[in-house]
Amino acid sequence: MRHDVVLRFVVMTLFCFTLTGCIHYEHKSAEGKPWDEVATIRQFDKHLSIDEIDDDTSLYWLARQTEYRVGAGRHKLSVQYAIGTGYSRPIEMTVDLVGGRTYGLYGVSSMKWWYYEVRDVETGRSAKVIEPAVTTTPSESAGQAVQ
Repeated sequence: MRHDVVLRFVVMTLFCFTLTGCIHYEHKSAEGKPWDEVATIRQFDKHLSIDEIDDDTSLYWLARQTEYRVGAGRHKLSVQYAIGTGYSRPIEMTVDLVGGRTYGLYGVSSMKWWYYEVRDVETGRSAKVIEPAVTTTPSESAGQAVQ
């Protein structure tokens, strides 16, 4: 009888260790959608964690996700960099993800700064959306100052 309890405990412990490598986060934009309408972001740099997707927290502090499933389309990511036992301030980026594709979350860092990239694993193309800068002409800015 006692051996059964010990064996059951050992099996459950090994099962839990097996599951820790399979942790993923599914954003609400991917819930109930078929595979070709869901994009996957894999975490290749273990220092990085996606803190928020479209202002929804990913609960990264409960368990370190290694894979994020997000609905296809445009999303705002907020990513943090692990420094020792703490985290940096998050950096936001808007990305455009294609359903059925797998993207990698890659970190770029030096001693004083860090950044991240989200790239398609197969093609290497960046998913970052580059938004045009808003500029004003000198006549517009002068007109605003007068009013």
